[in-house]
Amino acid sequence: MTATSRAAATSPSTCLHCGAALAASDVDGFCCIGCAEVHRLLRDAGLGRFYELGGGEGHPVVFGEADHKWLEPLAHRLGASEHLETISLDVQGVHCAACVWLIERLFARSPGAGRVIVNPAVGSVELTVDRTFPLARFVEDVEAFGYRFGPPLKEHAARPSDLVWRMGVCIAIAMNTMIFGIAIYCGLSDGPVYRLFHALDFGLSLVSVLVGGTVFFRSAWLALRRRVLHLDLPIALGIALVFASSAYTYATRGGTTSYFDTLNVFIALMLVGRYLQERVLAKNRAMLLAGDGAEGLYTRRVAKDGVVSLVRCVELSRGDVVLAGRGDVVPTESTLEETEPALFSLDWISGESAPRAFSPGAVVPAGAFSQGARAVRLRARADFDRSALVRLLRTSTRRDQDSARATAWHVRLTALYVAGVLAIAGLALGGWLIATGDVPRTLDVVAAVLIVTCPCAFGIATPLAYELAQAGLRRSGLFVRTPGFLDRAAEVTRVVFDKTGTLTTGRLVVENPRDLADLEPADYARLFALAVRSSHPKSQAIASAIERKGAPTFAEADVRELTGKGLELREGAQVFRLGARAWALAPAKLPALDRVRSPNVLFTRDGEVLASFAIGEELRADAASEIRELQRAGFETFILSGDEPEATIAMARSSGVADENAVGGTTPEEKAAWLASRRDVRSLFVGDGINDSLVAEEAYCAGTPAIDRPFMASRCDFYFVTPGLRPIREALETSHRLARVVRRNLLVALLYNAISVSLALAGQMTPLLCAVLMPVSSLSTVLATTAALSFGRARRRRDDGERRSSWRS
Repeated sequence: MTATSRAAATSPSTCLHCGAALAASDVDGFCCIGCAEVHRLLRDAGLGRFYELGGGEGHPVVFGEADHKWLEPLAHRLGASEHLETISLDVQGVHCAACVWLIERLFARSPGAGRVIVNPAVGSVELTVDRTFPLARFVEDVEAFGYRFGPPLKEHAARPSDLVWRMGVCIAIAMNTMIFGIAIYCGLSDGPVYRLFHALDFGLSLVSVLVGGTVFFRSAWLALRRRVLHLDLPIALGIALVFASSAYTYATRGGTTSYFDTLNVFIALMLVGRYLQERVLAKNRAMLLAGDGAEGLYTRRVAKDGVVSLVRCVELSRGDVVLAGRGDVVPTESTLEETEPALFSLDWISGESAPRAFSPGAVVPAGAFSQGARAVRLRARADFDRSALVRLLRTSTRRDQDSARATAWHVRLTALYVAGVLAIAGLALGGWLIATGDVPRTLDVVAAVLIVTCPCAFGIATPLAYELAQAGLRRSGLFVRTPGFLDRAAEVTRVVFDKTGTLTTGRLVVENPRDLADLEPADYARLFALAVRSSHPKSQAIASAIERKGAPTFAEADVRELTGKGLELREGAQVFRLGARAWALAPAKLPALDRVRSPNVLFTRDGEVLASFAIGEELRADAASEIRELQRAGFETFILSGDEPEATIAMARSSGVADENAVGGTTPEEKAAWLASRRDVRSLFVGDGINDSLVAEEAYCAGTPAIDRPFMASRCDFYFVTPGLRPIREALETSHRLARVVRRNLLVALLYNAISVSLALAGQMTPLLCAVLMPVSSLSTVLATTAALSFGRARRRRDDGERRSSWRS
């Protein structure tokens, strides 16, 4: 199916590119501008097979301004080489075979292309090219489809997991020991083959414990060193005690009542569970670019002789002059050394949506982005090490040490489980020894108790439940990064949103576009001629509003832009202006401005108002409805922003948040302090800027939509790539559904243990009966878990109108 035929065949209720459900405000069959643009590019480039390889649809697209300074040294090295060069890059957004195919096709179309190896498991690309290969253009071509390249940091940070080969070895051992066990259970009771099978059972079980059991021994020991009782503790304890008792039985009586085969199956199943637990998380982390914080920032330094060179920001010292082009970050607090004002965006550090004009000699804060059409010079007022940017980028994250099932509830469960197992084993030892005086028989009973109390069903079904939950969230556009997020999310009762870039799209829009229809055709064309010539976000918002209504034609005009004021067009004696009120309007006419409530951009002719526009932030399409659903489910909702308090309250009213829950005008430190003072309530924070890094660290759970900024995603429990906020609510729903499944699995495990322990204490448990009961209980629990967490069933239940309030019961 080609991209065009796919568009015709797809239901209009879903996005033609990524298949996401469309909101009422979405038009033209796409959920966002990014998906529409990628769909068009694929169609125009004849790359429609992308959809066929991707199972009929692509993936949600997230665009952002990319800083490619890191690419310049690589391009310089390539251009100076006389031989083939191998260039390694990290890549973000590679999901499947379709993504790999698309990158390979774009590579093959470039001159000088040799070989490309795309590794989606790690998120890296290796290029073998000659000096004629247009590296920068290739990066731009691929990023046009929503991917993102970065320097090769993953190959240094990634540590290959040894879990796969350990799992393979233990599964093979379990299968072989079960074959030996079947022969014994079917009547083999004496002779050299019988003794050989028992010897092999012992030897292979020893290998299984050393290869697979050490995974749980190490994990339990590390948890104990941190004074944490983890569920790996009863697993490790069970493996050690069962092997010790079975080894004793083999040494003293030839292994007639040993449980080696059951132990090996248990170890293999536990490793499978661990693999399922880690697989999705590793894949989610690999999809993003790795960040190296402040050390990864580059800037252009101007030497005393005027030579401009690319240097790492960590090399900057007080007094250095830097050249900041459009989109470049100001690395440290600096003085603007220009003769005219310059525009800078403070979105990263304060959350202000509109750029601010700085006068010559003004101090520009660290973290601001240059937004002017030309490069400007700034003089550093401090060494980079003293920059506020460094403090935010180098924030250490406790989430790197996060682990699954480590909440207070799980800790209490582990303590009770371990104490219960040891108490029952001690009861069996003392009771049988007193009652019978038969030491071998007593040890058989104790071994049976230990093997049947190993949390097999719970140990395999619970990791499977987490894998199913995380895989379901992936399909909805949310990617979990930390093992313990779903456990902690079930305890959340408050959701705190950042404003700019989180509740909003980060783009400005005209809030009164209907007023454009009141303009005369000639003035309508003049307005477009002014707006389209500026890169200022407010001008772009007006130009976009005009284009949606149908862009007019206009003659070449003499337009000049005055930074911090606006745009001016002269036609004969007439002067047309588009910009700030105080500049565009004649002073005597300012009080007469009443056509639009609080207009912040005017279009005038000789000081006479032709049109006035209220420019505001574009709220995400589903923001108000999602906040309403969260409130209906019993969650408190807050907005915590660095933007002005008035703008924050206005956004709260638009999105349905109470005025008293809208906190604006806060610094990064004040944001973190606000949340720290409310630790009595478990909070989920969702933000996107560098000014959110401290509060994300403080929050009980944290998420971000900002995957174009690796430093933020690396500090959060999850990231999402959809244009709407629905995945946040789905994550909270899933966490509660998962908690119910885990508790039910626990009840099943306790019921199984009650029956099997009773048989063991009565002396009726045998290796054969144990070999039957363990797989049956595990299989039944796994099937029940799979049915309960089927993403399709959960989605159908929601579509059938299930009340949202029920999932917190």
